Amino acid sequence: MIEKQLNYKYKVYEKIKEDIITGVYPQGELLNERKLAEIMGISRTPVREALQMLEIDGWVINEVYKGAVVRTFDIDYVTNVQKVRRALETLAIEDTISNIEDAGIKELEDIISRQEESLKYYNPSAFMKLDRELHEKIYSFSKNDILLKLLNNLNDIIRYFGIKVLSVPERSVTTLEEHKAVVDAIKNKDMESAKKAMEHHMTMTTEAIYKYTMASKKP
Repeated sequence: MIEKQLNYKYKVYEKIKEDIITGVYPQGELLNERKLAEIMGISRTPVREALQMLEIDGWVINEVYKGAVVRTFDIDYVTNVQKVRRALETLAIEDTISNIEDAGIKELEDIISRQEESLKYYNPSAFMKLDRELHEKIYSFSKNDILLKLLNNLNDIIRYFGIKVLSVPERSVTTLEEHKAVVDAIKNKDMESAKKAMEHHMTMTTEAIYKYTMASKKP
């Protein structure tokens, strides 16, 4: 049950968005205002307001005679997100190498170790959480607030597809190797190798998302 406070609609917004990202509500799913209110134990007004916010942010579409429906992300949309992400991630690498200290490198290596350990008892959501933690650490070490804000705005969409793609264990193994290459290059202060490693990681991620999207369309 959603905690009853004045900012209901924001809590409901985050709850529904998280359920979309984690697959509780799949693409094309009708989000019934009344049922959601009953599930959360609140009135319909904050649910209605949250659905309006989700529509503005592109997570749901309001269809005539039907209501709020979880958006179906086409491959062009995903490709464009990844293009923007690739450019920003590369910039983050440049600034991170200029600013990161030994303690920061140890933090990145610790995340890599935890990712490696997580593969022993594989859980896509847990692995994805560490994936995001690694990227977000790199963003923070860049000390570029504008870049950080732009990348964080993409994180939910990235996580949405990441959880699905990483449901295939083989992709998790290659993702870990790509992460290692990025962190090793950062540790060595090798700007060109780090940028190439990140670009390769973005390319492989885009390909994995494309394959998943195409496969999910097959009857």
